Amino acid sequence: YEKIDPYLRPLYDALHDMLDPDSIPKLMASGTIEVAPLAYMRGRSQPIFTNVLTPDGWRPIGDLQVGDLVIGSNGEPTPVLGVYPQGERDIFRVTAQDGSWTLCCGEHLWTVRTRADVRRNKPWRVLETQEMIGNLRAAHARRYELPLLTAPVCFPEREVPMDPYALGLLLGDGNITGKGTPSFTTADPERYDYVINCARRPGDPEGRALVHPVKRALRALDLVGSKSYSKFVPDDYLYNSAEVRLAVLQGLLDSDGGPVTQQDRTCRIQFSTVSMLLRDDVIALVQSLGGVAYTRRRAAEGRRPGKANGRDVHHRRDAHIIDIRLPEGIEPFRLARKRDKYLAAGGGGRPMRFIDSIEPAGREETVCIQVAAEDSLYVTTDYLLTHNTLNDAFIILDEAQNTSPEQMKMFLTRLGFDSKIVITGDVTQVDLPNGTKSGLRQ
Repeated sequence: YEKIDPYLRPLYDALHDMLDPDSIPKLMASGTIEVAPLAYMRGRSQPIFTNVLTPDGWRPIGDLQVGDLVIGSNGEPTPVLGVYPQGERDIFRVTAQDGSWTLCCGEHLWTVRTRADVRRNKPWRVLETQEMIGNLRAAHARRYELPLLTAPVCFPEREVPMDPYALGLLLGDGNITGKGTPSFTTADPERYDYVINCARRPGDPEGRALVHPVKRALRALDLVGSKSYSKFVPDDYLYNSAEVRLAVLQGLLDSDGGPVTQQDRTCRIQFSTVSMLLRDDVIALVQSLGGVAYTRRRAAEGRRPGKANGRDVHHRRDAHIIDIRLPEGIEPFRLARKRDKYLAAGGGGRPMRFIDSIEPAGREETVCIQVAAEDSLYVTTDYLLTHNTLNDAFIILDEAQNTSPEQMKMFLTRLGFDSKIVITGDVTQVDLPNGTKSGLRQ
């Protein structure tokens, strides 16, 4: 500041002429007005290996090209307008309280709001990663809330070999080890507690072995032989339409999940599994629908054994417990007793995500992208929403003749929707090293 402020004196004088002098420090402290020497400004970027969600699934951000589609905050595909390599940068790990995390540079932008913003009905604000470091708590509560998807992600519809709800039931309480006929166990009168038999139909040749249709479908999905600890949701269901994804989740929750009520609190949804793969897939299903999921591990060692026909059944594997909150309007259960209990408690409450920690994570080669979404948000790792452009801003770039072409390109990529730029400079007063072309001329 001691080096730069004298050069910015005319800018500060102009601000004092136009605004109440007492308000300027507050506006600068809040980030409404930002004075950023371009020589110290860098691109808002993420490591090139960071995953970004596309209609075809996850792709490294470094592989994206102009014209590729990524998923925006409304769940819809939005085209990439620009891809700008930023070189090697210091990287931070941004972690939310539900365990989701992603990597980005210190200047990367986040749309956030505080509890006070919600109470006062203020709009979301945009802050750099480095602005939030050391300021993540307010009276021991997490300060910055992150936006969630406003609608389920729109993946292209795919044909599937089995009804998605039935698949969810089998993944929850079904026997698909392949050693016998597929079976399903439940005490609910609404569903069956039977082996799923395959009957010979009129016209089927006598003597020919029948291929069980359920087993055929499971074999096509590479699920035959899956044990309780190795079950998973196939990609054809994970990256399918919202209706298919919800049906799979409903089958899983109707079988191995349920509503959990607490006095004076909204109802949460709980699911348990001993499969780490299935745990991660359930979390992905929830997040893709706009919800949040918190997971914890219940160790097998020391747990009270269960009972089967009067004998003790000891737990062999750790259980993964997932607490789920889904947006209003998304029904998690089809089973009447679970659905009625969930609705009687007023539903699951509003899903929320807050930033929990920001920690250094080394140096990595980085890139930034610009997307066509109106709010500039795109979906990155763990369905976190982030962006790297400035919307609704009025920007003045002074002394532009002394920018390099790289700096000018980096500056222009920050321009977001409904923003305006005034660029001033004198091409006869270039003060750059010999051989460096002026960014203003460029």
